[in-house]
Amino acid sequence: MIRRGPAPAGGRHRDGLIPTFVPRRSWDRRARADAERLGREWKDWAVLYGTHSRLFYAIAAWPVPGSEILRASTADDLEAQMYEVVMAMAIRRGFPASAAVTPAR
Repeated sequence: MIRRGPAPAGGRHRDGLIPTFVPRRSWDRRARADAERLGREWKDWAVLYGTHSRLFYAIAAWPVPGSEILRASTADDLEAQMYEVVMAMAIRRGFPASAAVTPAR
């Protein structure tokens, strides 16, 4: 942005001020940690957390008909949806439900 004229009166970016350190803010630290944990436990899914949408997303990283993208407001809800998809795919492929892939704990 090209400024024409004098700088506004307030703020830390006024002309003539020495630059100051601004600490980095970590948004939604717990939710991001939950998404990372789900990603480690469910190896066949890419798990993300959107700091703007405040939603958890899971994208199937294995061959599924169409694209399987899930979203939920909590990590527990997302994990339940992931489990349902895995179980449905196991039944569709003829595997016994007990042989379906579950998270590596």
